[in-house]
Amino acid sequence: MRRYYSYPYKAEPLHFPLEPFARKFSTFAIILCLFLVFFNLGAHAILDPKRMAENEMQKIAKDYYENYYYDQFIQNVPENELDIAFATYTDYGFPRVYLRELLLFDNSRHASSRPYFEGQYTCNTNTTAIKIIPYAPFGKTDYEIEYIYDCKYDY
Repeated sequence: MRRYYSYPYKAEPLHFPLEPFARKFSTFAIILCLFLVFFNLGAHAILDPKRMAENEMQKIAKDYYENYYYDQFIQNVPENELDIAFATYTDYGFPRVYLRELLLFDNSRHASSRPYFEGQYTCNTNTTAIKIIPYAPFGKTDYEIEYIYDCKYDY
């Protein structure tokens, strides 16, 4: 015959005095870790050297064409022949302008931008270039820019 033993007490879950604090602390730690991960990803996206260099190149190229090259070009062309002069460049664009020239045009206006193209993300100033392609009605803002990058990360 089998005997069944009964225990004199019922097992109760263990309660620790720090349990509410531990839950709050672990929740806080998880939220903090998630925040740090998202902050790191966001900071990397904003402070990415490649993105910063490309944004600076776009800013310089826009300034070069709208505030320098366009004015120089229309000075040399009679007003009634502007459409003809620009039309010759609508298919292939103006000759390439290299980064070296962009940094030095108009009394080195953008020489302070050189650090964007040196350091962790380095661009060759002799081969990195832009090509400006005008389109009708040939105003200061009627153009497209092709960017030719010769850049690499230096680890």
